[in-house]
Amino acid sequence: MLSKRGQKSIPADGEKQVHITMKIIILFLLTMLVGSVISCNRKSSESASTTVGKKYQLKGKVVSIDERGKMVNVDSEAIPGFMDAMTMPYQVKPENELEKLHPGDSITADLIVQDESAWLQNISVRGHSPVPASN
Repeated sequence: MLSKRGQKSIPADGEKQVHITMKIIILFLLTMLVGSVISCNRKSSESASTTVGKKYQLKGKVVSIDERGKMVNVDSEAIPGFMDAMTMPYQVKPENELEKLHPGDSITADLIVQDESAWLQNISVRGHSPVPASN
């Protein structure tokens, strides 16, 4: 069927069918979009809760404990690919791990580095040596 301008015109039933088909396509695309967004959000929140940053194995000797600051100063061995041997303070998680540490303790621990912070966890005391008396 041709219209006055020479273009084919779609019968009323055909128009209805086109509109229904378009609605189905739009509904399908919206469903896919919403599903993708939900899936991405779920993955990012799961990874945020399970990601603990980069983990290194630290070996060293407790130099001092800052109970007020909830930190321990450790003279650590070099950590290949991360840092040279040095003495530095570390936060401890959970904080009650500080209770088992004493100056002179030889320890191993997981050093966790995440964003701009670092802390020790899973601390294990491997031995103890007396701390030299200060003059």
